[in-house]
Amino acid sequence: MNDEVSNSAEENAEQKKAEAANDQKIESSKTNVKWTFKLFLSNLKEFLTYLLSLREGIDREGTSEGIRKDVEFKGHAAWILIFSILIASIGLSVGNIPIIIGAMLISPLMGPILGIGLAAGTNDFELLKKALINFGTAVVISIVISTIYFAIVPIPEINLELQDRKSATLLAIAVALFGGAAGIIAGSRSLKSNVVPGVAIATALMPPLCTVGFGIATLQLDYFLGALYLFFINSVFIALPTYLYIRYLRFPVKEFIDPIREKRIKRYISLFLIATILPSGFIFYNVLRQSFFSRNAQRFLVKVEASLEGKGTTIIDERVIYDAEKPLIKLALMGDPLTKDMRDSWQQYRIEEGLETCQLDIREPRDFTQAIESLREENKLNSSQQIEDFYRSQIQEKEARIQDLQARLMISEKESGEFQELSAEVKMLFPEVSRAAFAYLSETNFSNAPDTIPTLMLEWPAEMSSAEMLDAESQLSRWLQVRLKNGKARAVHYNLEGTK
Repeated sequence: MNDEVSNSAEENAEQKKAEAANDQKIESSKTNVKWTFKLFLSNLKEFLTYLLSLREGIDREGTSEGIRKDVEFKGHAAWILIFSILIASIGLSVGNIPIIIGAMLISPLMGPILGIGLAAGTNDFELLKKALINFGTAVVISIVISTIYFAIVPIPEINLELQDRKSATLLAIAVALFGGAAGIIAGSRSLKSNVVPGVAIATALMPPLCTVGFGIATLQLDYFLGALYLFFINSVFIALPTYLYIRYLRFPVKEFIDPIREKRIKRYISLFLIATILPSGFIFYNVLRQSFFSRNAQRFLVKVEASLEGKGTTIIDERVIYDAEKPLIKLALMGDPLTKDMRDSWQQYRIEEGLETCQLDIREPRDFTQAIESLREENKLNSSQQIEDFYRSQIQEKEARIQDLQARLMISEKESGEFQELSAEVKMLFPEVSRAAFAYLSETNFSNAPDTIPTLMLEWPAEMSSAEMLDAESQLSRWLQVRLKNGKARAVHYNLEGTK
């Protein structure tokens, strides 16, 4: 018995030793894994720091000097800008993308914008003033030249390239931000690359400015304001990464002997940054809201179109109109009228896509169901034949209306052609006539039925006497009666204040 107890105790002791050894191995493995993971993270951090370092190869002095030179806007730079504006305007007017890209490549607008970012980052108030003046000058010249171009050269129709430049989008802002960052990073290297021309193409400063000129020349306020809005936001988001990059890499800050002047200059630059960034932030917020609304609206429309499959109803037109207060989605339908269940499901889709504040305007074919039911209740429609007759009467009514409109259109066209011939002949008979009008006037003396009288109205020179006018009009009345084969035709004179 004692031997069995002794063996059992030894077995328990050995089992505990084995468990302890196993636990020690597990802890050791965990420690090794933790150490290995920490080592991996350390190596990864070291690799990423090496890979993404911006400090290697940077040329602070060369970068500052290069940007300051490009800020200058006179002589050859002004002429290059003028030519690039004309090229961009031509490209926009014909909708030719390669031409527009060529204009963006040679445009010198990036210089002053980068100068603004450098000046703000180094507290150089004199450079900031210089960059802003040159930037403003370039913008004014661009708008004036493009306005003159679009005022002289007629555009057959507004193309997609012009339409794309009248509103700022989230993607356009992102391109400006990332493009500006790429531009300053590439420009700050001692070894230059071909990144800057690519940035000029990506950020697209020239097309919006030319579209501003188009809006002025054609008196279209939406193109003027929209393109100006796009140009401003692009410019800010190109200058912003330049400012942040200069601060991050600690470019030499301008030093002042007078501490009071230094404090004042820093205050001016801070106010400039606030005045620039706050409106840009507000614009960016609105663009962000509009982008989310457009995305949600498109999702809603996809669900709506899916719900109409096999229902005998088709969407023939859809419009998404963004407004900060009252956004709107307009749908025009063709086919069978919507059922209550379909309308309820659409309202549910609207809520699912976060469009609770969006108004839904649905234009659908006229539904005669209610009219038929009302007539049925009055025992006027109680058979399929009567329902068919009802639809036929509606069709005949519309056909009669169409025929009436066509007849009126033919009369109008006939009168227009007739007047062209009459006016040419009147000018040959009496060259002194300065203006003429012709119409079939309805006239009544309140005793008899109204009568329609062909009437030629004439404007004579101020020096012509009343007797001469009456004599000429008498001759023209007789000629007109023969010409139109209507004995009631007459010629009268009138002035700008009305008929005499």
